[in-house]
Amino acid sequence: MQKTDSGFYVIDVLPLHNTSKRPFHLEKRMKSKKSFSSYKHGHGDDKLMQYSPYDAQIKREAILEQRRLKLARQFLHVKDVLIKQHQRALSDSSAKRSQIQQTLRLAEKNRNTILQRLVEQCAQEVARCKEVARQQQLKNQEEIDRRRADLERRQRATAARRARLLTVPKSRIFSSEMTIPPTRDEAAVIIQNHWRYRKFSKVIKTYRSFDISVRTIENMSFHDTVGLLQKPAVIQATSKLLHEVLKASPLTCDTKKYKNPARVFLSAYMIVSHTKEIIVDIGHHERFIYLRLGRYDNGFNIGRLLNLLTSAKIMLKEIEQWFYEISNDGPNKIHYGHLLSFLSAWDTYYNDFNTWKSKDSQKLASNLIAHYMELEKLWNTVKTQANAETEWRMNIVYQQDEIRRKVRNLGGVEAISKLERVLRRLKEKLPNENGEETGTSDSVAGANNEGTEVIKEQDLLSSPPRQKFVPSALATNVSNKLAQNLSPSISKSSSSTTSYFTFSPSTSPPVSPSQSSANADLHRIMQSLGAHEGYGLTNEQLAHEIIIDPEFELQPPKRTELEERVRSMATKAFFDSARTDFEKGKYDVWIPNLLGDIKERLIDLVPPSSPLHSSINEILDIDLIKQQTKAGVYNIRNCIVYITNTMLQICAPVRDEQIQELKYVNDLAEIFKRILEIMDQMRLDLTNYRVKAFRPYLKEHAVDYERRKFEQALQSNRLTLNQTKAWLTPTIDSLLCTVAERNPENIYLPQHKHNHGIKFDQVYNETFISFIFQQSIINKNNCPETFLLDVERLWNFQNECQAITIVAALLMLTKNVAISHANASSIDDNLTKLKDTFFVLLMDGDITIDNLSAAILDYLPSSLSSETQTLVKSMVSKTLSQSDKVFSILSRRIQSIIKQHLQTGQFPKRETLTQYGVFIVAKELELLSKKISILGRYNREVYASWYDTVIKEYLDVLNEAKQKSNQTKKGKSKSIE
Repeated sequence: MQKTDSGFYVIDVLPLHNTSKRPFHLEKRMKSKKSFSSYKHGHGDDKLMQYSPYDAQIKREAILEQRRLKLARQFLHVKDVLIKQHQRALSDSSAKRSQIQQTLRLAEKNRNTILQRLVEQCAQEVARCKEVARQQQLKNQEEIDRRRADLERRQRATAARRARLLTVPKSRIFSSEMTIPPTRDEAAVIIQNHWRYRKFSKVIKTYRSFDISVRTIENMSFHDTVGLLQKPAVIQATSKLLHEVLKASPLTCDTKKYKNPARVFLSAYMIVSHTKEIIVDIGHHERFIYLRLGRYDNGFNIGRLLNLLTSAKIMLKEIEQWFYEISNDGPNKIHYGHLLSFLSAWDTYYNDFNTWKSKDSQKLASNLIAHYMELEKLWNTVKTQANAETEWRMNIVYQQDEIRRKVRNLGGVEAISKLERVLRRLKEKLPNENGEETGTSDSVAGANNEGTEVIKEQDLLSSPPRQKFVPSALATNVSNKLAQNLSPSISKSSSSTTSYFTFSPSTSPPVSPSQSSANADLHRIMQSLGAHEGYGLTNEQLAHEIIIDPEFELQPPKRTELEERVRSMATKAFFDSARTDFEKGKYDVWIPNLLGDIKERLIDLVPPSSPLHSSINEILDIDLIKQQTKAGVYNIRNCIVYITNTMLQICAPVRDEQIQELKYVNDLAEIFKRILEIMDQMRLDLTNYRVKAFRPYLKEHAVDYERRKFEQALQSNRLTLNQTKAWLTPTIDSLLCTVAERNPENIYLPQHKHNHGIKFDQVYNETFISFIFQQSIINKNNCPETFLLDVERLWNFQNECQAITIVAALLMLTKNVAISHANASSIDDNLTKLKDTFFVLLMDGDITIDNLSAAILDYLPSSLSSETQTLVKSMVSKTLSQSDKVFSILSRRIQSIIKQHLQTGQFPKRETLTQYGVFIVAKELELLSKKISILGRYNREVYASWYDTVIKEYLDVLNEAKQKSNQTKKGKSKSIE
């Protein structure tokens, strides 16, 4: 170390240098070399020199021989594995082939069985038709023979009279006192009439001794009339009279077809003389209803009622006229003309009476069935008592047997079937032996079409207010400039449909063989539709869309503008590069790959067993094409001609023109590009065709398929019902509040025994419609789990409802302003055009209030003052605001109309739409209401069991809370006392 003049010290570092050791990992690696070196230097070369080159060669040969043997063993092992794999593949293919052959044999056997059954059925039908024709021919022949015999008898009688007259002198013939003796047949008729008259006179005298006539019955009270007509002597006399009359009829009359004729006949006096006491009064109002509608409001046809009354009057008039003629004419005259008129009137009255009575029979049968159900409920209540078997069971069973017998007598087998159906439904609802109900007391999937519910203003007032945002018409975005504080439009990510129903086999619950087969078939169908090939849909989503949307068709996947630009650039670069190589003659670089892609697409479009499939495989042999293109002998033009001809054979007619245009394209790269694009379209066409073909099958199995997928998602905990519970419970609370408001005195009502007086289907319908009309935007975060496949569809419904409400409100405003400036006919004609203009404007995302105001001003006369134009603009702005009453009322009315359509399955009539002021948008509203109704009914059918469970559990919680509250109140009252 030296000190410099500047005061610094200089240190020499070279002596301080020290060679570093090797790193520890290299030290271990070099250790063997070091030991060998030390060994060599320490022990000398004597030991190393003991090994000659010949020994090294022998050692090397031994090592190589070992490697060769090892490689040979490996080769033999691989060869053995390949042989076994090949044998396994052959056995699998033979097994599959035998299975297919067995399936074909079974199918052929089933086909022959079905054909044989059809042949037998056709043969039986032909034999039956021949028998019917033969019987009809025999009847016709009998009728012809009868008429021929009658004609011959009359001819013989005429010939006898003519022969008798020929023996009488002319002087006696023209004498007024001349009497011609009767023939033998005429004498027989006279004797029979005399005998019948004696019998008739006796039974008629007995019947008329009771002084029964229309005038007499009218002067009697209803109670006295009943007492008279129910006397056994009167009934017996009437039976004898009708029996003799029907027996003496010259017409062929089957007396057995009339059951209880005496009581039916005497009932005519009650119907004619005491109409008000027997049947409802038919006044002018009811007659007007009959003429206009042809039916009566209390359940039976008024036309039948009027026919019965008329036929009863005619029958009684005819029989009293017959009695009068017999009593005032000479002896031995029965007056067959009046008798035949009475018999005809009697037959008409009897048929009308039975038709009218059938309604009463149905009513009686329904009452008896209701009584039977009450007895069943009574037994279900008391059967747990100790002495139930001895004190209750025998009496209940005896009464039920009597009711069953009466029901059978009234309605026959049909009434008994109805009783069994009602009894089965009742047993499903009654508690079982464990005290648990076998079925819920109500169900979301209950019948909703038993009657048309009238839309009332009270229902409208209970509907939620309009939304804070103004969505688009027909699923488009509308600018938030239309009103203040508008919510942003829904994002694509929130509205995109996500399937949460994928599952692993380990978490799948056990299923029956039939369900497994149906699910497997449905899965294969979904796979054949190409659900995973770029369309962005899962199997569940695809099946759901096909059922919900009858016009559903798969569309090419939607891409963003950036994605489309990148794809276009990549496609252009690809085919530009191919075009450059084609110009240089480098076909072997591109042709095999392009033709291989085209071959795969063609094979996907044709059936595997078709001759065209084999032809494609033979002609488009890619290995051969590679060899020929390398040799420069492949004819690509002939190949393109074959491809286009094949495409023309299998494509839809709409693609023919595009394929034919390829003949006029000379650029080879452009031809390949167009072929690939057309094949993409052909594949989409084929998939949409399969969608239409499989839709009937999907309709049968889609409900069970989707229900099963949802159940699997719940069991594997990928889904919960938290959102669904939060979705349903507010409506339940609202309906319970409404029920409480209608019963402020808290009076116990029978309908409140189950579910507090609310219906499960009512809860679902109210919740579903209110969800569409809610204030907040629908997205997957606030959507219930049961609607996860329909988030985007519900959002579109929400937008369309808003758009229709906007258009209806603006049209109402326009009509009120224009009514003082134009005639009514021109207003109605132009409003339709203005409506279309509004919908077009609402489809634009940049629409403003000024644009809507301008459209209204263009419709109005140009002579409007500036003050009126300013007023119109302000009214448009006010109408579209959140607090406008007209907009709110229209929104609630539209909501109520859609709710009625969902409940009844029928869209309201024109009168209702006109009354609500939405007839001008009836076409768009009906289309939207139909789509909402289809979705609501299908969703209710699939998820009804889970909805029922959620509603019932919530009501049970409320019941427990209410019971605890009552117990607390009772405890406090006792402590105060």
